[in-house]
Amino acid sequence: MLAALSPTLRKWSEAVRSDDELIAEVRSGQTAAFAELASRYRERVERLCHRFFSDHEIVRDLAQESFIRAFAGISTYKAEMPFLGWLRAIVANVCYDELRRRRRRPEELIADFSGPEAGWAQLVEHSTPERIVEAAEQRREAYVLAHRLLDSLRPDDRMVMVLRESEGLSVDEVAAIMGWSVAKVKIRAFRARQFMRKLAESILSQQRRREVK
Repeated sequence: MLAALSPTLRKWSEAVRSDDELIAEVRSGQTAAFAELASRYRERVERLCHRFFSDHEIVRDLAQESFIRAFAGISTYKAEMPFLGWLRAIVANVCYDELRRRRRRPEELIADFSGPEAGWAQLVEHSTPERIVEAAEQRREAYVLAHRLLDSLRPDDRMVMVLRESEGLSVDEVAAIMGWSVAKVKIRAFRARQFMRKLAESILSQQRRREVK
């Protein structure tokens, strides 16, 4: 039947195959089907990686590593979970591993803070850290500041803040993705907000001192 279709209709028919159909093909040895899955979700994977890292090259590398892990572990995927949710958990853990590997000290982040965007001070003064993280995709100054604040966090705290505030996941969902208890997620979220507020106040203080000079 498919052979009788025009090339355009055949291509459309193949394009609308479900995730489960493509996964079944991959499991049966048709590895090319995974390329279609990767193409389908690459933008979303890179967007999640970008919430943790601003460097585009790092984002691309982490996205690639995520797909490699997904391909290697495709046999563990269970159909009752949406493929995107399963893949998101892999991406989150890839980013978590990278955060743990390259963590910087908070004092380094404050020391090299230059504050060229005048809007930073206003954002710090009138927005909570959570709102700054949420606004990061709409305003350039919020994006820069959000990454400054997030870079100051321990890897565990940063995972919670990004998954909760940027991805909009529930405490239970974050706990499931990271393999942590609900209590740990709640504690990490509280500590992260407290630490970010203190750092935001320090940033604002620096900005004001520059304005006085």
